[in-house]
Amino acid sequence: METIPMPYFTLNSSPSIKTPLPASPAAPVRLRATVAAALALASAFAMPAQAQAQERTATQQQQPTLSRAEVIADLALWRRAGADRYEGLSRSYGLETQAYDAAQQEYLRLRQSEAFPAEVRKQQAADGQ
Repeated sequence: METIPMPYFTLNSSPSIKTPLPASPAAPVRLRATVAAALALASAFAMPAQAQAQERTATQQQQPTLSRAEVIADLALWRRAGADRYEGLSRSYGLETQAYDAAQQEYLRLRQSEAFPAEVRKQQAADGQ
């Protein structure tokens, strides 16, 4: 029967003594450093995600819920003030002109006046509520 030689690595120049290569003494240290770095990286990504989830929950709890009629009335006042004409410019180019500022101020005035409840009643009547 033929003997199959085992793969061994020589540790010294003498071909008569062949032993497997031992693991590097620095290998456990490198492994620990790699694991520590991976955990630090994972926790760095986990913390912002957790903070965002908490922020969303807090925001959802703070925002009042509006009825369909209130949302439509709000949009009608936004359009009545003329602010919708400047929305594309503001969003696309970051422009806030004097005309846009004036339209926004008019919208805020309408929103805080009797015009808003009147518009809500109008929308509720249109919806059959």
